[in-house]
Amino acid sequence: MATTYNFTNGSIAGVPVMTQHTINENAPVILRQIIDPKKQALAHAATDVAQCLIVPAGTTVLTAWIRIITAGTANATCTLGTTENTQPAVWGTGLAISGAAGTTLGHLFDPVYFDAAGTVDITVGGATDILGKYEVCALCVKSLNAY
Repeated sequence: MATTYNFTNGSIAGVPVMTQHTINENAPVILRQIIDPKKQALAHAATDVAQCLIVPAGTTVLTAWIRIITAGTANATCTLGTTENTQPAVWGTGLAISGAAGTTLGHLFDPVYFDAAGTVDITVGGATDILGKYEVCALCVKSLNAY
């Protein structure tokens, strides 16, 4: 059974609370968080989920990506997406996050509007647990609150 781990709120030992940004209307901003699965094992057998970025309500995520800081286990893969708003979205699937440091993965242009606050997640795939260290980013734009 999949377990969801929150890498944004400091509940995982050794993982800092994510910096919360105030997103101004119609001004693009990049949300960013460093994910270190060595702090909390992400198991492939259970297709574990790591909540990586908090997206405020009324925000459109234009695209998201993962940058490898430290390469992980060989054959480790993941999906970068969200299941918020009953509107699953994927910015990359079968991403080989065991690649070389500096490699960027995902970043498909697939805008998703979050009518309620939600998260950008990594879901473990492949035949290996995820290790390594990664930077997860999303390019966002906040919608006008009133028209």
